[in-house]
Amino acid sequence: MTLLLRRGDCATPSPCLAEIVDKLIRRWGSSPEEVAEQLGPLVDESVSVLALDSEIAWRAGEIRAAHYHRKTSPLSHADCVLLATAGPEDEIATSDGAIAKTARKLGIGLIPLPDSNGRRPSID
Repeated sequence: MTLLLRRGDCATPSPCLAEIVDKLIRRWGSSPEEVAEQLGPLVDESVSVLALDSEIAWRAGEIRAAHYHRKTSPLSHADCVLLATAGPEDEIATSDGAIAKTARKLGIGLIPLPDSNGRRPSID
């Protein structure tokens, strides 16, 4: 992940940033101040935050409608915004199997990252 950040061309859609902040606070028990202190500099210095426009929102809705399944492909709305934001020359870095599988179906490049157990999503 550090190598990706050093490349200097990392970006995330604004709803994905919101989802990250939510998970760090709600699931992991971090305080909003801790999140701001640790995540803020990373966002300010290394990750561009992309605005959501109506075209991306529409495409995200279409992606979720076509690829979401509660048990086999549990894509969040933010996941679909991420997929909708990616252009043909972009790659998505993820450890999430549903995102990886859908990215491949959509012809989006993929950088498989290890999850908390060290497993990377299948890229087949």
